Amino acid sequence: MSGGRHGRFRARTAIRKRLPWFLINLGVADKGKTDCGEHEWYNAGDGVAHCYHCVVGQKPYDPADFIQGPHPAS
Repeated sequence: MSGGRHGRFRARTAIRKRLPWFLINLGVADKGKTDCGEHEWYNAGDGVAHCYHCVVGQKPYDPADFIQGPHPAS
């Protein structure tokens, strides 16, 4: 599946948002171990951005990727 919020591991991420951290640290609803195919990034610190959905998704942190605001029309 592609597009929108229907990528792989989205249901798992929804569960992770609702679980207490101690359960996530125990391995309940871990991130996917394979590439989710549609990364959504967060700043993990130390100059690295990680994907919310899979452990494979990592890239150098770029503040421009996280700027909120109006997007130019295309």
